[in-house]
Amino acid sequence: MTMSDDIISDQSAINAALAQDWKEAIRINVALLKNDKNNISLLNRLGFAYLQSGDVALAKKTYLKVTKLDEYNQIAIKNLKKLGTVRQKDLVKTHKNQVVPMSFLEEPGKTKIVECVNAAPMAALATVFPGEEVELKARNHVVEVRSSSNTYLAALPDDLSFRLIKFLAVGNTYQALVKSVGKNTVTVFLRELSRGKRFATQPSFASSAMYVPFTRSERGDDATDAEAEPKEAENEE
Repeated sequence: MTMSDDIISDQSAINAALAQDWKEAIRINVALLKNDKNNISLLNRLGFAYLQSGDVALAKKTYLKVTKLDEYNQIAIKNLKKLGTVRQKDLVKTHKNQVVPMSFLEEPGKTKIVECVNAAPMAALATVFPGEEVELKARNHVVEVRSSSNTYLAALPDDLSFRLIKFLAVGNTYQALVKSVGKNTVTVFLRELSRGKRFATQPSFASSAMYVPFTRSERGDDATDAEAEPKEAENEE
């Protein structure tokens, strides 16, 4: 069967991964490799799809091919090390928990799509895929986005980092999902899961639908933006 270009594309492979359709992701990546058999990014992506589907033998074979093309490729080396200590029946039970597109539904004040800054090199970004859950780590004056294996991926912009550091410090919890990954770019979807007592009545993210701009006379020349800093809850115990 002849497949059209709009079906065989990087985006279709990403969509298949997002839907956890690993059989389709394998089919698409194999097809893409027919025209570019030594493409390391495609091979790593195919190896990941095999790994997620629980096919240890083909995952190893694919990652070994990557190391023959690039003996220092950290993605392949890391996954080969993991595959060397796992059995196929165990891998199917313990593979990464991917989320479905419904997880990206937006809720005013509780969710935010963020284009990150200071992205890691492509070798690191290639280890994550749209739909994968990642972690937020507050460090100094920035909130870092890290993979489940603690690999640095990117950071939240300074203004949002400043805000979330305060919320995280008092017990707020968040879920972070990869929305998209490109060359030197990472976009994440953030969802507020719970609030600490100190800011129990304050949403984590400003909603554009709820925002009413102030005039200069209403807020004064020295006022800061409404999302710059959370206000402490009144009558705090």
